[in-house]
This record gives sequence, structure tokens and C-alpha cells, in this order.
Amino acid sequence: MKLENRERVDGTEITIGRRIYRSNGKKILSRKYHAEYRDANGIQQCRSMSATSVMQARRQALEIQQQLEKGVEEVKPSNITVEELTAKYLEIVEAKGAAPKTVWKYCVDIEKLQKFCKKKKIHIARQFTENDLYLYRQYLVKKDYSPKTVQGAIVLAKQVFKWAWRQKLLANYYLEAASFPKAKAKPQPCFTSEQVDMIIAKAVGQEKCAFALMGYAGLRIGEVEQLCWDDIKLKDGKFAMIHIRRGGSNGMTKDRDERFVPIHPKVAEHLEKLKQAKGLLLPEINERKLLGRIKQLCRECEFENPKQYKLHTFRHHFASICANHGVAHRKALAWLGHSNSEMLDLYYHLHDDDSLQTMAELAGTVKTSKVK
Repeated sequence: MKLENRERVDGTEITIGRRIYRSNGKKILSRKYHAEYRDANGIQQCRSMSATSVMQARRQALEIQQQLEKGVEEVKPSNITVEELTAKYLEIVEAKGAAPKTVWKYCVDIEKLQKFCKKKKIHIARQFTENDLYLYRQYLVKKDYSPKTVQGAIVLAKQVFKWAWRQKLLANYYLEAASFPKAKAKPQPCFTSEQVDMIIAKAVGQEKCAFALMGYAGLRIGEVEQLCWDDIKLKDGKFAMIHIRRGGSNGMTKDRDERFVPIHPKVAEHLEKLKQAKGLLLPEINERKLLGRIKQLCRECEFENPKQYKLHTFRHHFASICANHGVAHRKALAWLGHSNSEMLDLYYHLHDDDSLQTMAELAGTVKTSKVK
């Protein structure tokens, strides 16, 4: 947990400070102080204190230290209900400034947990055990949820109870040892470069530039919608870089980090055709309408199973061409706006033509040597 104005209190092993929250991209400090320390079992703890001044916080830290030395730093059994606990957790998630889509997903998963607990007559939160977590997973599987959905719901359930334990709402956390096989992501469709070019050719107006930005720069549709002319950077009078700084919630990107992507010649070609102005780059582009158009264009192009393709499929294409053309892994991650390779691995698609071409190039570079 991040604390501002951290201070190790003299004569103790306790650190005090104000907790940092995020709301709408702004840093907010808690009014009350928090204390960080290790309990008698060596487990890291962080508890809220009633202190609102540093002097009060120091005195309370000394009291906690005395309780630790006496071995009486314990949490009394709590009678908080599952519904009360999950409501408190959601309140904190929103207070931290989570994106509306994230809050919605948490609400859906928490509703699943509440329904399970109601069915099993688990009313008090501390009654939920490790065995109940395994039964909860079985319950979700029987409901025919996808493996990734089940995994997300289980991870959130563990997260909720661990948070409650850290906040002293529960005396113990029994779910730490519970482990499950990692769910494999469903195979995702991916355009070939020929298919992307066919779609762009059949598209009309600003659609052409939108599809080029997604297929040859890896932008998300929200980033395309909110892209402004000020975000298009020039060098020597030519289009050079795209500055991506919006596209998610609260006027920020999905991952809350800005990034720069070099402009592909096919993107530059369509930027040249636009009438340069201030404000939005593509004011006519709307996600819902564009999604309908991509389905229609895939049918017109006679792609196999046209219903499988989405706007995000263009992003898969961009990740694939990066991988297939030797773009450094970390550079591709930076362009796509991801912090780990798991998402890039999900998007990676090696088409047969790419595979054959690579093998041909490999064969051309292999030199036979005479045996002496």
C-alpha cells in the first residue's frame, strides 16, 4: 500500500503515513493516518488509525507496538455480512477512480458471489472458507461461464476477502493457499494484411482512416474516436508520430499511460486526404456505427465467418505484423500500450503465408560448408 509522508516511529517497527487514493486521475490523501507493520506471524499488515495528526499517529503506533510485544494484537471476530463486505469493497474501488467499465465488471462478479453465498446459506463473511471457494468455482463452471470468466470471478473473490482481512474487517484470510489451473484465452480472429487493405478499400469517408489507424497503428476504437489533430506530430513537414493520451475513461487512456506510435505509410496516406483542422481528427466516427460497418464490409469482402470479426481484430493484426516483422518485443508492447507480454501473446497470430515466407528467407540465409 502506498503511503504519503512515511515515517518510521522511534522505538517501534511501525511506519505511519497517509494512504494515497486515485480519483479521476488525481491523487487524494486519506484524512486519517495508516500504520504498516508485521504482526506476530510475520505477515505484513496495514490498518487505518483514528489519528488525524502526526502526533496522534505516533502515540497510537506506540500502543500497537506494546500490543505486539504482549502478543495481544488480534482482531475480534467480525459479524460483517457478505453483502456488507462486498458493498464496502465496491465503494473503495470507485473511490480509487476505477474506470466505469471496471466497476461494472466487478459489480457483475460480486453479484455472482452473493448469489452463491445465498444459495449455500453463507450469511456472515467469516464463514466463507477455502472449501467454499472451490465449491464457488464448481458452481460457476456448472453455470456454463467461460474459463476466463470463471477465473476472473475467483480472483476477485480472493481479492475481496484479502482486502477485508487487511482492513481488519475479518480476523483471518483463509483463501491464500487456494490455487486453480490458469484459464486459457479463447483463440481470437485476426485479419491478414490483405484483408485489412480490402476493408479499407471498400470503406468510405473517414472510415478509411479509422481502419488504417486501428490496423496499422494498433489504436483502440476509443483512442481513434478521441484522437485530435494536436496529437498528430510532424517532422520535416511529414506525418511522424501519433501521441495517444485519451481513449479510456476520465479523459485518459485505458492503461492511464500516454504513448507514441510512429505513423505507418498507409496511415499517412489517409491522413493526407483529410482536411486538417483543429479538434477531433475523425468527428464522424462512432464505435457503434463502425462495428456495424465492419460486419457489413466483411460480408461484402466474402470473408469466411464474417460475424467473428470485431473492431479489436484490427489491433490483433497490428500486433501480429509487429511480431512477424521482427519488431522488438518491448517496443511492440510500448506501441500497443501494454505492460506485460501476456496480452501481446494473446494477439500474436502467425498466418501460413507469413510462416512460409519466413522459412524461405531462413533457407536463403543458410550456407552449406564443405567438410574437410
